[in-house]
Amino acid sequence: MTAGSLLSTHLLLPKTISVTLRVDFGPARASVLEKEVRIREGATPKEALRQLLPFTEGEICCNPAEVKGIDGIMSDPEAKRWWRLKINGDSIHASPYRSRLKAGDVTEWVYFEDLR
Repeated sequence: MTAGSLLSTHLLLPKTISVTLRVDFGPARASVLEKEVRIREGATPKEALRQLLPFTEGEICCNPAEVKGIDGIMSDPEAKRWWRLKINGDSIHASPYRSRLKAGDVTEWVYFEDLR
């Protein structure tokens, strides 16, 4: 392999970054998983989650690309239990399929009960 082909191969490889992934099972399980994972730069929170646990996609509110369940714990609208995504503490602008992660981001999935 020539230096030129090594250089062009290197340029085509995506840059990998480290992000912290935290999954809080809230009322479903008394456990929180936290792990640093390596993913490609610009990956989505769903891609990071895939590194740690299985999940189920499906429409809960608005989009079939939403995360409906993680590790067998499903959102349950009748019981008012949901998965919420936070990126660096922000849940307002966090999307499981639209947000793009950067090095050092903290991605947190929280299963919670809406008691309102």
